[in-house]
Amino acid sequence: MEHNAGEIVELAVRRQNVNISELSRRLHVNRRTLYNWFRQKKLHTDVIFEIGKVINYDFSHDFEGELNGFGFREDLTVLKNDIQSDHPGSVYYWMEKYIALLEDYKKLVRKSSLS
Repeated sequence: MEHNAGEIVELAVRRQNVNISELSRRLHVNRRTLYNWFRQKKLHTDVIFEIGKVINYDFSHDFEGELNGFGFREDLTVLKNDIQSDHPGSVYYWMEKYIALLEDYKKLVRKSSLS
């Protein structure tokens, strides 16, 4: 099954609690460009690599074999958020729960459609 690169990248951005406006500013692109990338099934490895550096995320696990040699771990630029995402009162805490539920639901739907 072919993965959707845009969805994978968008999910990683959201899980890292990175604001889209901040991400677009750091990448020197407009927000519309980011949303267009999120809809694409294939993204250039340079785009994935640059987003990974900005959000402090290693995409090599998500795109096995496609990003070898980029050295994510060595080059990551750390983007820190002051908000604690593990606190039950945090918006990000509930956002994480919601995303996890959506992922579980998506797996169940795929599993039932294959049966």
